Amino acid sequence: MSNELPKASVERVTDLLQQMVRIKSVVGEPTTGHLWVTARLKELGFSVEHYAVEKFPTPLVLGVLEGDGDGPGVLFDAHYDTVHAVPSDWSRDPWGGIVEDGILYGRGAVDSKGTHVAMLAAIESIVKSGAKRSGPIYFMSDCDGEDGFRGAVLMADLGITERIGTIWSAEATSNEGVEIAYPGISTWKVTAIGRTAHPTEPEKGINAISKVAKLVEAVDAGRLVTPKGDSQWFEPRVTIQAIRTLPGGGWTIPGRCDVIISVMSPAGTQLPEVRTAIDAFLRTLEQEDGEVRYEAKVLPMGAGRLWLRPGECNPEHVGVKALSEAIAAEGNTPEIRKFNGGWVDAVEMMRPDADGFDSPAVITFGPGDFEQAHQVDEHISLDEVRRAADIYANATLKLLS
Repeated sequence: MSNELPKASVERVTDLLQQMVRIKSVVGEPTTGHLWVTARLKELGFSVEHYAVEKFPTPLVLGVLEGDGDGPGVLFDAHYDTVHAVPSDWSRDPWGGIVEDGILYGRGAVDSKGTHVAMLAAIESIVKSGAKRSGPIYFMSDCDGEDGFRGAVLMADLGITERIGTIWSAEATSNEGVEIAYPGISTWKVTAIGRTAHPTEPEKGINAISKVAKLVEAVDAGRLVTPKGDSQWFEPRVTIQAIRTLPGGGWTIPGRCDVIISVMSPAGTQLPEVRTAIDAFLRTLEQEDGEVRYEAKVLPMGAGRLWLRPGECNPEHVGVKALSEAIAAEGNTPEIRKFNGGWVDAVEMMRPDADGFDSPAVITFGPGDFEQAHQVDEHISLDEVRRAADIYANATLKLLS
């Protein structure tokens, strides 16, 4: 075999993506999507295992292709599940993989089967090249990427994070975005506790709705100051998500009212610090009001998480440089930036490192327009998928040389 890295072809990525899109794999529903991924990985020489995910009918797929040395490896982090589609809303069959003028239409084409296929095609090129690799290549395809994204927790439990230096996270960035910063996200329920009274005698009660209104005004005025962390990409952000009353029964002045608050926290922030800031804010409001009492509790984010932790990798990390150079070699302009989609599961694997950032480096990149994700008539350029495959292949091989 030649050590020259062969380029992916439009024909190959079209074939793979049509196969994958035509397998309906809506999150939480039975599918053969995991079997398709398993077969592709085994064709490339991977050892593959399946891991059951609680309450899901199909497993997470994890493959490893060992290298020729013990250097830090690369993890391709993807998911084979998609959100649902209503066929009558679409102009084409959402599971038909129809191609028109070089564009493939189908549910998951952007999120994230297009990137999934680009990753597989990249590894295919690396294997065909016969080049030696200094570390392992891991491939994770999650069954609940559109739900609780539990895969990253499993990677940590299996000790895989100790063997990898770079994680490619499968999300659309139009083959230009190199996304390296992810905010922490926590959700809080704050309950205003007043006193129930008959509406004909409001002076005998303490209207909890009025007290929540004061809290909302204070939040909007920027008085709830949460930790700034040490991020160069994000500032803390607090938003009101919902308000709901808990009436005492019948026709009454409500004695309790809940408000749901979302807090976005930059890297370097810990959840207890957020709690301390919220508690201090509430105690101040109580002192100013003199009547109300506020109680706060964090609402779990699912899959056993109290929050989605923040993480950022070093802009000078070798993975960031390798990917940026590979993007430029394809004629695109790399843009190192923060993640624009909220959060990715691989952040769960990041931990503070000696450089003041988080490791392993989680780098989000992929073909397609992120705004197309989950949309009716979701579609992607097949040439963009091909180019992404070449970018992944070049960047990965450079890291493993």
